[in-house]
Amino acid sequence: MAEDDDGAPMRWDSEARRGAGGWVPVSGGSARAGSTANGGGPAPPGARGSTASRRFVLLAAVGAVTSAVVVLVVVKVFVSGSPAGQEPSPGGPSASSAAHSATRSAAQPEDPQASSLSAEPPVTGRAQAAALDALLTKSAADREKVTDAVNAVESCASGAAVAAAGADLDAAAVRRDGLVGDLSRIAVDGIEGGRAAAQELRTAWRRSAEADRAFARWARDAAGCSSGSVPHGSAYDRGVASSGLATQAKQEFLRRWAPIAGRYGLPVRDHTRI
Repeated sequence: MAEDDDGAPMRWDSEARRGAGGWVPVSGGSARAGSTANGGGPAPPGARGSTASRRFVLLAAVGAVTSAVVVLVVVKVFVSGSPAGQEPSPGGPSASSAAHSATRSAAQPEDPQASSLSAEPPVTGRAQAAALDALLTKSAADREKVTDAVNAVESCASGAAVAAAGADLDAAAVRRDGLVGDLSRIAVDGIEGGRAAAQELRTAWRRSAEADRAFARWARDAAGCSSGSVPHGSAYDRGVASSGLATQAKQEFLRRWAPIAGRYGLPVRDHTRI
């Protein structure tokens, strides 16, 4: 049973519209009879066509929505799968490789050769010890000049010789100060016992510089001397005292230095050569 726009009941009349059939208004009783007669039977041709059209439209709409969803999924997969947009997962190949490498390193047996190499003194300590030994070689030449200058004043061969000896002693004191400065710029933290040894050597060179300056004053005091009559005043006494303290510090340094020199294959020295 159908209704028109005003809600009035309508029935299908196959004879209406000159035999073409159509919907016509009915009265209350006829409407109910028509409804009963046509409700359980086949739908009129127009009704079947209308239902098929609505079904086709609905299927077309569903197909369009489904196509749109598929397109969006494909686009998302393409974008996320591109190399520029891909992000490594927390458990990706890099993490797995790192874990695999760590496992292999832990499981790999220790190399005997590597163990023997690790037992050797570190390269840093060797280089530091060699740098300090080079200063010892440099100081040995200074000590020879100081010894020659003191002997020249003591012998008083001539006034010129005594004056030259005094100048040599002043220059030796300056060089000793330079050795102390060079020593302070050498790192010894990589040498076992290096700090204590370096401290004793620093003290020895400072005492030697004090002795050089005292003997230089003694040479000036001895100006005009004659052979065998060189005065030995307070300057000479200070020089002797400072030289004795320098010798003690040198001996203590060499006591600490000997095992270091042996460890790194460096020459062993005595206090007369530094």
